[in-house]
Amino acid sequence: MLATLLLAGGPVWAQAPTPAPSASSSNPTNGATAEAQVDQRIAEMHRRLKITPEQQSAWDAFARLMRDNVTTTDRAYKDRRTSIATMSAPENMQNFAQIEQDRAQGVQNLSAAFQTLYGTMSDDQKHTADTLFRHYADRAEARKRAPK
Repeated sequence: MLATLLLAGGPVWAQAPTPAPSASSSNPTNGATAEAQVDQRIAEMHRRLKITPEQQSAWDAFARLMRDNVTTTDRAYKDRRTSIATMSAPENMQNFAQIEQDRAQGVQNLSAAFQTLYGTMSDDQKHTADTLFRHYADRAEARKRAPK
């Protein structure tokens, strides 16, 4: 996102379809937890978008949702891993569907918060945001195509 995109590797608000690593585990590519990764992305975006003091409250709401989405999704997948061995096939499917539905709602909330922030941006900031989001999407697509 956003959540997974921003969550784990793609645009934080457009989250990649793969679950984020658990909060207690490290990302094998760089040793960072999901929370640390999203904090890095938030800091990078704040810097590159040149958020002004007047935009800070809208930015803070957006950043808080990014963090909440990462934490919530990470916790849901961790809980799933601990209980999957005792789930029936229908319970497994329902659990996964619920996680994805909750994740999608988180992205919707994130999108609304970003729309509010975007509405306060200068044309230069909007151009930077548009470029950043395209870059994140391109990186997420490249990761999907990369041999595993």
